[in-house]
Order: sequence, then structure tokens, then C-alpha cells
Amino acid sequence: MPPLPADDIKAWLSGRDEGAAKRLMEALHPRVSGIIRRHWSRAEEWEDLEQEVFLRIFGALPRYRQDVAPLEHWVSRITLNVCRKRWRSQSRRPEWRWSDLGEGEQQVYLDARQADEPLKEVESREARSLMYKLLDSLNADDRLILSLFHLEEKSFEEIASLTGLSQVAVRVRAFRARKKLHEALRKLEPGENSAT
Repeated sequence: MPPLPADDIKAWLSGRDEGAAKRLMEALHPRVSGIIRRHWSRAEEWEDLEQEVFLRIFGALPRYRQDVAPLEHWVSRITLNVCRKRWRSQSRRPEWRWSDLGEGEQQVYLDARQADEPLKEVESREARSLMYKLLDSLNADDRLILSLFHLEEKSFEEIASLTGLSQVAVRVRAFRARKKLHEALRKLEPGENSAT
């Protein structure tokens, strides 16, 4: 994220410079957009989430304290909280069956079964699609922790800082979430749930 001139923040807060808000949004957009796209599988909702994040950022900006957290961290936390709130608001978590997967996703699954760490190599579109379907079956907190750890390669310490949980709680939740993910993978076994 490019450095934000403190003058832009001060100008926007004082109402002296109408262009300051636009410059702030342009500077923050790549970070916000990147986080949303990594953590949210439905592209049709990305713009809505971005708007909600910017409303929260501009609403909270007068209370932002640089001595507490760098702006980059603060923006990341707001963005992740908006995503988590949206996940929680969804009433059901889907359970996927073998027949729900496309041919490419089925092949990715079969290949991933052979791998030591299935979440490590998520390169192709089919692999990402399968991964998001499996992550969608987790609750919001579990999904957030696994996404931060495996997709953004954050340490447990960084995840604890972003989520407000202790490092021990993050480790325990990550372990339990991986267990749930393995269970969701097991339920996908061809033949077990292949009814159409």
C-alpha cells in the first residue's frame, strides 16, 4: 500500500479538501480489494463488500490512532471484520456432494488426496473453486483463521493481532478448523455422496 500523506487524512477530517477522500480511497483500494478477493469466493459480492468497508473506514477514521496500529493493519482488520460479519450473517453453510463438483474440481480433489498438504498448491481456477467451496462449509471464524494462515501466510502471532484472539486460541481454532476441513473433504469421497 502506498504511504498515505498525513496531510490527506487531516484534510479529509477537517473538511478542507474534498479531493482528500478520493485520494485516500485510491490509496487504500488495492489493499481492501486484495483482502476481499482472497477471502470471499463470490465475485458478485466483492463491490458491495468494498463499499461497506470504505463506509466503515471513513466512519471510524476520526477515531483512528496511529500510535496504536499502523494504518495498513487497521484497514486490514476492518476489512476482515466486514468479511467475518457477512459470513456470520449467512444462515447456512453448504455441504458439498461429489455431484456438485465440476469435472475439473473433481480431478483437483483426486490429485489433492495424493498430496501431503492439499491446501498448499492452489494454483488453478478449479483448485481455487474447490477450496472456496470447502472453506464455505466452515464457520466464519474458522474460515478466517485458515484463510489468513494458508492463503495469506500470516503467522499465528499476526492472526492473533488481526482477530483479537490469543495465540493459543488461534492455534487451537486452526487445528480444529483443519479437522473440520478434512471431514468436509472426507464427505466428498466419490461414491459416498454422489447422488444427483
